[in-house]
Amino acid sequence: MLLAADVGNTLITLGVHDGTDWRGRWRVRTVPDKTADEYGILIEGMLARAGLGGVEQVAVASAVPALAGVFRELGEAGWSCPVLVVGPGVKTGLAVRTDHPSEVGPDLVANAVAAYARFGAPAIAVDFGTATSFVAVTPPGTLSGVVIAPGLDTGATGLAERAAQLPRVPLAVPRTVLGKNTVHAMQAGTVLGHASLVEGLLARLKEEIGPAPVVATGPWAGLLAPLFRTVDAVDPLLTLDGIRIIAERNP
Repeated sequence: MLLAADVGNTLITLGVHDGTDWRGRWRVRTVPDKTADEYGILIEGMLARAGLGGVEQVAVASAVPALAGVFRELGEAGWSCPVLVVGPGVKTGLAVRTDHPSEVGPDLVANAVAAYARFGAPAIAVDFGTATSFVAVTPPGTLSGVVIAPGLDTGATGLAERAAQLPRVPLAVPRTVLGKNTVHAMQAGTVLGHASLVEGLLARLKEEIGPAPVVATGPWAGLLAPLFRTVDAVDPLLTLDGIRIIAERNP
């Protein structure tokens, strides 16, 4: 079985694929100081609870460089299996046409690969995580560029931390845009405001690349997707699918 790991700044999304389908998916907190042994115990426990067997291959896309090495050690030393780290030199099936291709995050590359496999080109993938990131794929199969904005929770946390009289509020969709109290006012500004930011950026992207299907993923996609008029699909497995496809292209 393949263990795919999408290592973000806040969360690590893990998935196990048996060659036909995803058998399990988990999210754990990103802790850069954890050792390979600690992550190994955690993952083995989750696999055991799900009744799944041993890991035969690891593929990782890591936004935290130190943890790419930890997962490599976990696979090679802990489970004696091959490990693929998504990065420069790895076959993806896409041409990366940016000023500095090595700077494009491996999770964004995986999103682009999965969006292209699903829709062809052009296509846009939006990932709602610590940052809200957009990646565009254009014909004939080119990762043409990236947009990065502060994430929904990142913006809300920053507002509460820097404004003395504003509390930390639950991230939920308010009933109206005009808030009648502080909590609802902040929810309107953060949640509805973030949705408007996304819609505005998608409109600008489509002005540049032409009409394109949009797929959303990431922890906040489920909350935000109903607010969008221009998101065609929500796929919580998008990044993991991209990692899986890349692993298949690098046997």
